[in-house]
Amino acid sequence: MKNLPRCSEAELKVLETLTASRRASFWTGTGSVESRLPRWQRIAETAGDSRGGIDDFAYALTNRDALELVQEKRPQPSVDVLRRLMEEAYEKFRAATRDDGGRALARLWMPAGTTWWYSRRPFTGPFGTCLDAGRYGPLRRAPHGAWKQD
Repeated sequence: MKNLPRCSEAELKVLETLTASRRASFWTGTGSVESRLPRWQRIAETAGDSRGGIDDFAYALTNRDALELVQEKRPQPSVDVLRRLMEEAYEKFRAATRDDGGRALARLWMPAGTTWWYSRRPFTGPFGTCLDAGRYGPLRRAPHGAWKQD
């Protein structure tokens, strides 16, 4: 089953149109707007509960990069629909993260032209606790049920 963004059918049609125009004019990479948006929505909603490592978190943020490129290259009003759906995710991401000046992600990777979402990190949940302790790898469930870092 396809993982669709949380949006109306009409909004989904607009996102599909953005993907088609993106592929026709400037994008040679993989992934569609309608597949990258739910990934961004998911990381925004689960950032405070993340059990992945810093590399998983940084990789998830690359979906946001791709959506930014679409916003820059495509005309209005189609982009307005995408921007509104992304803003809903921003609010959740900001609530679950704090600005650390990019220190957490800089330990692994910091893309050129870094934008605000790369300067934020979870401050709650298992991953946030590991970052506070200076541990950056993924978490796994130990036999006794607790989360631990490899």
